[in-house]
Amino acid sequence: MRNRYFDKSLPDAETVLTAEDFQRAQRQRRQSDDNFVQTVPIDDSAMYNESRFEGDIVNPGLLRILPNNETDDGKVAMPGLQHNAVRQPYLKWPSAIIPYTVSQQYLLYGRDQIVQAIDEYSTKTCIKFRPKTASDMDYIHIFPDDGCYSLVGKVGGKQPVSLGDGCMSKGIIIHELMHAVGFFHEQSRTDRDNYVNIKWDNIDQNLRDQFDKYSQNMIDFLGTQYDFGSVMHYGPYAFTKNGKPTIQPKQPGKTIGQRIGFSQNDLYKINRLYACPNTPQMPPSDSSVQPVDSSALTAAANGAPTAISDRNVNNANCIDQRSDCPFLASIGNCESVFSTSFMLVHCARTCRKCGGINDNASSSSAQQCDDQLPMCRRWAANGLCELFIFQQYLLNNCALSCGGC
Repeated sequence: MRNRYFDKSLPDAETVLTAEDFQRAQRQRRQSDDNFVQTVPIDDSAMYNESRFEGDIVNPGLLRILPNNETDDGKVAMPGLQHNAVRQPYLKWPSAIIPYTVSQQYLLYGRDQIVQAIDEYSTKTCIKFRPKTASDMDYIHIFPDDGCYSLVGKVGGKQPVSLGDGCMSKGIIIHELMHAVGFFHEQSRTDRDNYVNIKWDNIDQNLRDQFDKYSQNMIDFLGTQYDFGSVMHYGPYAFTKNGKPTIQPKQPGKTIGQRIGFSQNDLYKINRLYACPNTPQMPPSDSSVQPVDSSALTAAANGAPTAISDRNVNNANCIDQRSDCPFLASIGNCESVFSTSFMLVHCARTCRKCGGINDNASSSSAQQCDDQLPMCRRWAANGLCELFIFQQYLLNNCALSCGGC
């Protein structure tokens, strides 16, 4: 059956959306019923790729180091970053303008879907997707690769946003573009265990890191309450190993994983992050949600990551910064040359590396004192070498520019 969205036999040339594309989308919108409610669930399984960070983030720097992580075709993977909303100003798009190109491989129907998603941003936020010009060094390129994925925030250079098979619905496109705008998944919030239960028994042990959560040093909630209805929330069966739910809201009747469009919280957060004029008021909180006391969390019988409650705050060099350090250590990350720097920063106590990187790791870095990627100097100039999210990836690929040797 012929794919109506794209044709991969065509070259992946960079194009832009035209006035005709937007006019065609407007005609389709006028013909549709604005009060239509999506009743058939959208299949978002293409967003949960086991080899990518949290399914659709191109972020090898925090993936578990496995033998098959490298791609057969030698493509250079790009690092992402981990925030519900990015804090660093240089990771936001200047003036809320995101230059873009669209692959020539998209057919008219595929371009229509992309236009509809971009139009949602234009009409409901101050984010503007503008066709790339010759002077734009940083931009996103939308193309139909393998499934759905994106980077988070403005990382620099030509950033991929893949909308392949299973990704060509407006809600999924909005989701991937919201990553590019600067947002991470909703269920990665520090307080998520107050609102949802993670069903660890239904998740393969090797995929439990796909359900990480992050401290408020990494996440900016932008003052909002946990949003079950966010377009950025995992669906209930994300990464299931047995067809059973992996995430369940604590409050009965709540639905997660909608892929129709923005929630009111999504719009508020985008507009607040970019200081948009006429930012709407924060949506009212759901007073019926009663968060549980997070201090009551204890170790799960199935070995799920647990919180470390008795840290020695006076010994800054010997504490764990993450709740899942025992799990990360159990799969070899303390010893891996690829993850030593990350584990040193975040899991010093578990890895027993409170004195610094060991001599073997240092000598290994010294033997590879060069840059593997053309963007290394620029990333270093933008301060990414100091951002711990990128530290492991950049020490491996940009040792010279980042002073790793």
